[in-house]
Amino acid sequence: MSDLGRKNVSDKVNEAVQPDSEKSALDKTKEQVTDKLDKVAAKGTPEDQKSFAQTISDNIQTGHDDAKKKIGDDESTLADTASQYVDAAKEQIGNAAQYVSGVVTGAKEGASEAAGSNKK
Repeated sequence: MSDLGRKNVSDKVNEAVQPDSEKSALDKTKEQVTDKLDKVAAKGTPEDQKSFAQTISDNIQTGHDDAKKKIGDDESTLADTASQYVDAAKEQIGNAAQYVSGVVTGAKEGASEAAGSNKK
């Protein structure tokens, strides 16, 4: 059963069960459009006017959307953290390169001075 203007719950189940590889481009597009329209209708319908099945379906969809958003937030946080580590590593590599350059330059100058004092 579906409420007026809502996507039938059994249609949602059938769409979820059927693999995307078995759906045509038209079917996938139709699914996306009807899902979006159903979400709009779900938000616009007061809870006390929804059937039991539609209420359950909406709660499942909300949980799914929240979980998807949380995963997306976690991924962006992980990407930010990784980026910070990469930036810190670049800085430390730069510091190490500068240190090595200073040591090599100092050693070269020291060797030159030692060679010059040995000639005297």
